[in-house]
Amino acid sequence: MVLLDMEHYTTMQALNINASTFSVLPDYTLALTATSCCMSIFGAIFIIVTYCLLPGIRNFPRKLLLYLTLADILTAFGNLMGTIRYLILKDGEKIANNSGTIFYYASINEVCVIQSFITTFSNMASFFWTVVIAVYMFTAVVHPSQVFKGVKAECVYHLLSWGIPGAITITALALNVLGEENSIGTGSWCWIRSDLEPPVMTSIWMVLAGKGWEIMCYLTTMSLYCLLKLILWRRRMSYFSSLNNELREEDNNFMWVWFVLYLLRIWGTVRFFLNFSAISNNSEHIGKAQFVLLNMQGVGDSGQAFWNFVIFCLFDKSVRKGIAGRCRTRYESVPLISPVTESILDKEIGSHSVLEG
Repeated sequence: MVLLDMEHYTTMQALNINASTFSVLPDYTLALTATSCCMSIFGAIFIIVTYCLLPGIRNFPRKLLLYLTLADILTAFGNLMGTIRYLILKDGEKIANNSGTIFYYASINEVCVIQSFITTFSNMASFFWTVVIAVYMFTAVVHPSQVFKGVKAECVYHLLSWGIPGAITITALALNVLGEENSIGTGSWCWIRSDLEPPVMTSIWMVLAGKGWEIMCYLTTMSLYCLLKLILWRRRMSYFSSLNNELREEDNNFMWVWFVLYLLRIWGTVRFFLNFSAISNNSEHIGKAQFVLLNMQGVGDSGQAFWNFVIFCLFDKSVRKGIAGRCRTRYESVPLISPVTESILDKEIGSHSVLEG
């Protein structure tokens, strides 16, 4: 853990605020997290825009990806909100002796709870939609059927992927467990309060409100996509479209979703287990590793929408050709000379001709 400096600690005592609530992260950690959030917001908007503009890519897996993107953009927005809050909190230390400071910190705490509500819900929803996509891709290849892509199936997907995270998050809010987490399992954003009593309740709620579903997502998606790869290999096929004509060749990119999820999220999972292990408090080397992992988590937990943009937009030739085609059409449809300018030029040319004659 990054410890508070003595001046900061004294200030918190003077204000009767729990000093463990506020830990100090370096500016470059906040900058990395904020940059990753902004890149994800851009990537998510691009995925949504291409889905709206390019009818040729609108199959059922792409619709599921759209729902996943909505969850991921909420996560990126929430983490960015938490990082901005953290920056304001650090600036607020400079006015700690002012009489109005207590009210200032109270407003910051409210922002912390709101942000925690957003990201707790969106992270769980992201895990659920990732699993839904993996399950659908598996069934579409192994047992093609309208049962898994009809209106009823989509309603079930929405009920599970939004409903379960929503119920857990609302319950956590009602029980007052959302709030300042002191970077135990996150970066510069809030999650589950680190001062719950008894202390084991913090661990239980972190598993229930995120980590448990995250590990479930790891295991499920890895298993299903590895089985899909094995099926393609045994049938001597290269693309899912060879087994289901409703899929596109580019839908093979979904095979990378679980791997990218691992690369982005594993840092936070390792930190989670280290923080609640006995050795983490007694090893200087683990403490340094924790700080490196914290920076990696700040980038990874906020970056899923951006890397989905890379996979499903930059690496999708249909999207690349579609966007290039629309840009080319728009460029060709814009006249180099407007009609008004052209008429003025015609008149000037005519007057010059009369004068010369």
